[in-house]
Amino acid sequence: MNPTLSVIIPVFNQAQYLVTCIESVLDQTVKPHEIIVVIDGSPDNSLEIAKSYESKIKVISQVNKGLASARNTGLMNMTGDYFFPLDADDMMLENCIERISQVIEETNADIVAPSFKTFGKYNEPVILMANPTLDDFKTSNRIPYFSAIKKEALLEVGGYSPRMTFGYEDLHLWVNLLTRGKKLITIPDMLILYRTKEKSMIHEAQSHHQELMTQIYKDFPNFQ
Repeated sequence: MNPTLSVIIPVFNQAQYLVTCIESVLDQTVKPHEIIVVIDGSPDNSLEIAKSYESKIKVISQVNKGLASARNTGLMNMTGDYFFPLDADDMMLENCIERISQVIEETNADIVAPSFKTFGKYNEPVILMANPTLDDFKTSNRIPYFSAIKKEALLEVGGYSPRMTFGYEDLHLWVNLLTRGKKLITIPDMLILYRTKEKSMIHEAQSHHQELMTQIYKDFPNFQ
């Protein structure tokens, strides 16, 4: 049986990029099981844009609770086998779902992480190391947030941690899954276009680096 992928797009103040993001998922060679756009209390016209696609996607609007919560809302409303988060300012290359589905079928991995190409402020390929282990994550995050995650594995750990207020919610999740022995496979093919900007959430996360890592060490004492 072919695995099904649900693409979850959380949105907060990204109206100018949202159409391009949604269109990149609709244009896939292998279509997703569903696309769920979660408007996280965004004050711009993101909701209006998302609703213009309502015949093709599912739109959920909630009060602003942050990225981890928006992704968890998507998780609780999805019906596919695999959860695939995609931020509203990033894009899928057209064979993304096809290639990821192929790897899932071949490996039955719990996490499948694609390589990617940055664009915007930086324009460079990022090829992931082959199948990193938990130890590899002790020095840095080895895979992107946009990785396919088996729904049952994600539910087992309770989704993304709401404690990771300023970021690193994906690193926290990888540690949580890998400490439970979940299987991670990386793909050397670049399947996502990752937008880089002067100012983005990653900069805020880095300014809270120590605080966020302290929370991860507290939740996973053996990960040090």
